[in-house]
Amino acid sequence: MRALQRWFFLSMACLPLWASAHAHLLNSEPPANALISQSPNQLRLRFSEPIEKKFVRINVMADSHSLTLTSENIQWIAETKTLLVNLPVHQASSYEVQWSILAKDGHASRGQFVFKVKSP
Repeated sequence: MRALQRWFFLSMACLPLWASAHAHLLNSEPPANALISQSPNQLRLRFSEPIEKKFVRINVMADSHSLTLTSENIQWIAETKTLLVNLPVHQASSYEVQWSILAKDGHASRGQFVFKVKSP
C-alpha cells in the first residue's frame, strides 16, 4: 500500500508540469540578444505547441519605429510550429519583437525579445 501511495503522490507532483504545457517561445531567428551582421528580411519564431494563426499579433520595432506588418507578412508552418514573419526592407541597428499568440489549447502567451545589427 505504501508503494501505491508513493506512486500516487509522485505522479500528482508531476501533474503541474504536464498541465502547464501551454505554448511558449522555444527559440527565434535571429536569436534573442544576438548581434547579427545585417538587418534580417525574415524572423522565425518556433513555439512549443500549435497556435491559432488568426490570433497572432506581432509588432516589430526597428530603431524605435514600428514596422508595418499585415497578415500576408505572417506564415504559420504547422509541421515545425514556426511563425515566419517577412519584414519590409529596413536598415536598423536595433530591433525589438513583441509577440502574442493564442495556442490551440486556448491559452494566450506573449513575450518580447531584442537583437542588434553590427555597424558597417
